[in-house]
Amino acid sequence: MSEKIQELIVLSGLLGEPCEESIEAIQELAPQLNWLSEASINEIESTPLERWQMEHTRLFVSGHPKTECAPFESVWIEGRMIGETTHSIQALYNKVQYSPDAELPADYLGSELEFLAFVLENYSEQQAFLVEILEHLHTWVPKFAKAVRIHADMSFYRDYAKRLEALFEMQ
Repeated sequence: MSEKIQELIVLSGLLGEPCEESIEAIQELAPQLNWLSEASINEIESTPLERWQMEHTRLFVSGHPKTECAPFESVWIEGRMIGETTHSIQALYNKVQYSPDAELPADYLGSELEFLAFVLENYSEQQAFLVEILEHLHTWVPKFAKAVRIHADMSFYRDYAKRLEALFEMQ
């Protein structure tokens, strides 16, 4: 498995709700995550898990008065959950019998990142297919990442956002 594929899987996982194992995983992965600052690692180690979970919820699940960083493509493209974009991504998954997390809409960023890793690993020779998923990601991930960078209180999420921006900004 290439470093790029591994990184996409890690980025997908880091978007999930933090748990006790998250701290250990980040400590273990830190040497490979050259985009993760020492300050972010120290912050994760010293921040109570409940505080980290609150930050995650505020940014990605249910912020008040608005969830500024909803990790769903349809929110960024259509301004609502489960729109045409969700169905478009699901159709892309169906082309290769890819099954994302059934509990989340198909356009969840974590699922799209994992799908990109899957495509790179299994269908990299099919350029049109690769271009299709990359076009989806390039359309909204830079806006999402900028919002995370602006609204995150924790440097960990700001570093995460900067990495997403670096990967998906149109050059």
